[in-house]
Amino acid sequence: MPQDRVTVVVPAFHASGTIERTVRSVFGQPQVDVRLIVVIDDEDGMTEAVLADLPDPRLSVMTNPGNLGAQKSRNRGLDAVDSEYVMFLDSDDFVMGDLLHGLTTALRQGRDGEGADIAFAPWLFYDEGLNQANRRKPTYTGAADLLDRWLVRRQWTPPCALLWRTEFLRDIGGWNESVRRNQDGEVVCRGVLAGARIAHSALGCGVYVQHDSPFRISGNRSTFGDLAEVAEALLRQPTDRLPEAERRKILGDYFYWLADSAFRRGDREAGRHALKRGEELGGELRLDARIPRFGAAVLGLETYRGVSAWVRGANDR
Repeated sequence: MPQDRVTVVVPAFHASGTIERTVRSVFGQPQVDVRLIVVIDDEDGMTEAVLADLPDPRLSVMTNPGNLGAQKSRNRGLDAVDSEYVMFLDSDDFVMGDLLHGLTTALRQGRDGEGADIAFAPWLFYDEGLNQANRRKPTYTGAADLLDRWLVRRQWTPPCALLWRTEFLRDIGGWNESVRRNQDGEVVCRGVLAGARIAHSALGCGVYVQHDSPFRISGNRSTFGDLAEVAEALLRQPTDRLPEAERRKILGDYFYWLADSAFRRGDREAGRHALKRGEELGGELRLDARIPRFGAAVLGLETYRGVSAWVRGANDR
């Protein structure tokens, strides 16, 4: 039986310290016909030097004319893909076990035997600083469940454990190059609202590596507004995958989460804006811990988070 063809696209920005591990993990995947495209997004030449010591006819290297960013790098790689399936793997992450074989089988079969467009697999959250790992196995039952789990409950899946049907991703426009934050969440939620059929695999494991880096987008406060813009775009996108009232409620809950996040870091303006949008959409604040839930209900979210920050500061003195 012929093996499924998969292309893995890796955007690489100052990745000389991790790219060899990433490449070797991909080429070690069994039972798939795999190709790898590394899109280098810097000009120091160090990543190219590492790749030059890993000669393999399955490896293609593209170098951007300057720093274009992860989204444009992914789309450049997507343009060069000629396989039915594609994965986007960050240059510090890697894959283990029968991950790609399980994902391609899931996409080919789907839930009803008619195929799927996005497949999810187990993944490992590995914190290098703490040397701790936590295995997670995503399960999404449909559009509403995915949006709620991904955005509100923070039960997302990183690119290293997610496989796309190439033509579907191209049909929805690929990666949104204007998005700077939650890029993978934006494209997955957009894809599901556009009608993506979802499948799951229990095989293998993608490894999402968390480590301190000056290049981490999530640590850049100037990108926080992008999260609200992504939510607004998801509200505008045409869809028949869930009732409009249900979509508005989920996105309203998400705006409450954004408000809470903003207040906790002291950004009152962003917090008030997100809180207002959450109220307009009929959302609610969903906090798991009893004390924060009670404090926010009695004092209001902004006041409670402000008092909490003051108490923490007083205890630190």
